[in-house]
Amino acid sequence: MTVLRELVKGFKLIGVLFAVPGALVNILSMTGQLIAILNPIGAIPTLSIYIINMEQEQLRRVYRLVGISVPLLMVIFAVGGRYILQAFGVNLDAFRIAGGVLLMGVAMETLMAGGPRAVGTVKEPEEFVLVPVVTPLLVGPGTITELILFSALYPIYEVLIAALLSSAFTYIVIRFSQPLLRKLGSNTLKVLGRFMSLIIAALAIGMILTGVTNYIESLHIV
Repeated sequence: MTVLRELVKGFKLIGVLFAVPGALVNILSMTGQLIAILNPIGAIPTLSIYIINMEQEQLRRVYRLVGISVPLLMVIFAVGGRYILQAFGVNLDAFRIAGGVLLMGVAMETLMAGGPRAVGTVKEPEEFVLVPVVTPLLVGPGTITELILFSALYPIYEVLIAALLSSAFTYIVIRFSQPLLRKLGSNTLKVLGRFMSLIIAALAIGMILTGVTNYIESLHIV
């Protein structure tokens, strides 16, 4: 009996060892997909509009908010995303369209101003970091949809690890991209300002079109 118990333990250990690579592949796959959807590089133009003239203390607050709010939202939606949206009666496509409209407003404001607006018009980082940068630009409908899907297909601990890893990558990109933008100078930023507005507008239109297209398809209109 002792030998049998040892054999059982040995088979269990082998099973665990073979299971780990499978879990690792799942985590890496989900992390890559989440990073692609989060697209922190794509958030830099929008963020730069607000922070280009900020002092170091305010920048630290911005980075802190991003570093806390992104993983927190991702964990919340991974665990109970579908229930939260259902509780408020919010459709994902409606959320996507609303996010696109919000980003379009940011793009139009930048275009009218001719470049990134001064820090004086934004008094506190809380006024712009959570909306529109963290959501809907980073943790938007696509991220929420993926997290809800992953939570239904994979063990929740794998989903949470992937969410935290992709959040860490997002923080690193945001944190170390801004010093370069600050060195470009005001004249260069004025030129890039309108181009940034076009990038943001394109992101907004993409979100709106995707939401409308999904809604039309849900009506089964040929």
